[in-house]
Amino acid sequence: MIKTIFLDLDDTIFDFKACEKQALSAALASKGLVFTEADLSSYSKINDDMWKALERGEITREVLRVKRFEVFLSRFSTPVAPESFANIYMDALAKTNVLIKGARELLSYLSEHYELYAVTNGYEYTQNGRIKSADIGKYFKRIFISQCVGTVKPKKEFFDYCASAILGFDVKATVLIGDSPTSDILGGNAYGLTTIRYNPMHLPNPENAIPEREVYSLDEIPPLLASL
Repeated sequence: MIKTIFLDLDDTIFDFKACEKQALSAALASKGLVFTEADLSSYSKINDDMWKALERGEITREVLRVKRFEVFLSRFSTPVAPESFANIYMDALAKTNVLIKGARELLSYLSEHYELYAVTNGYEYTQNGRIKSADIGKYFKRIFISQCVGTVKPKKEFFDYCASAILGFDVKATVLIGDSPTSDILGGNAYGLTTIRYNPMHLPNPENAIPEREVYSLDEIPPLLASL
């Protein structure tokens, strides 16, 4: 019987691309630069690649914070200091609160029927800001943010930290729900959790990160959990 839910936030509860777009356009406007969809596509790719490098232990969080903007800002002829831009972007991102359709209803259901915990790779300042802005903190018994934990999903140490903080934790009674094969599914599988991938785009699953279950909309999750 399922007792505990570990729930990812970005691209599972938050519409991260929408949040990212708002923050990036605001940061560019603050520097007198015009935002385009090509800018968003370019930055998203750079950011995603660097977060995956962080998950693999190839770079540090401190390097990621500024390096992604060093690479991104090289596309503009107007010089912009990456450190300053990073600060502006993160301030803007912390104020975003766009949720995926059905996310609030799902959070309400999960919090009523299970012990619900957020497990998210991110910066404490931006994640806490967005959680407060969206008014979703009330649904979670606790929120585990990788910067506060001191390591990232998919590392075993991340899940060890979460497990040690939960009284009576039972890995066999815990489900991890998330969109990312590399952080959520890979990490959850290795730790012995039941994994559910939220995959609205029907993207292929890597051979080393096959989820036990897969859903394509958030409203599929409650009946699936009830069947486990």
